[in-house]
Amino acid sequence: MLSSSRFIVAVHAMSVLARFTGKGPVCSALVAESVHTNPVVIRRLMTELEKVNLVRSVAGRSGGFELNRDAGEITLADVYFAVEDENVFRMHKTDPHSQCPVAAQLGKILSPPLRAAECALHSSLAKTSIRDVATAIV
Repeated sequence: MLSSSRFIVAVHAMSVLARFTGKGPVCSALVAESVHTNPVVIRRLMTELEKVNLVRSVAGRSGGFELNRDAGEITLADVYFAVEDENVFRMHKTDPHSQCPVAAQLGKILSPPLRAAECALHSSLAKTSIRDVATAIV
C-alpha cells in the first residue's frame, strides 16, 4: 500500500513559511521550488491548511502565504489532520454476518490495536512544532 506524501510536503512548506516569518508573504512558486513540485500542488495544500487557520493567504502582486499562528504553536499533528485522512488504517469491507469467522470478526478484533496505533502516532506528532522543524534546519 502506498502512503501519501501530502503530510511531508505540507510540513516542508510550513517550514519554509516559518523561516520567512516577519519577511512578508511567501509565493507558492518559491515554496514549490524548495519542495521540487508544481506551485499548483502547493496552492492546493495551502488551501487545506488555510481552512484550519494554520496559514493565511495574502492577495496582491507581492502576495503569497504566511503562517497564521506562531510556528511554535503549530504541531505536526495539526498539519497531519489538515491534509491527511484522520484514520491512518482503512479496513476493507467485512461482513459481520458472514459464515467465515475471519470475515465476520476481523474488524472488531483489529479496531482496538489500530485505534491505539493511530493515537500513538497523533500523540508523537503533537510533541513537535513547525518551529522545532524550521529551527533544526541549518
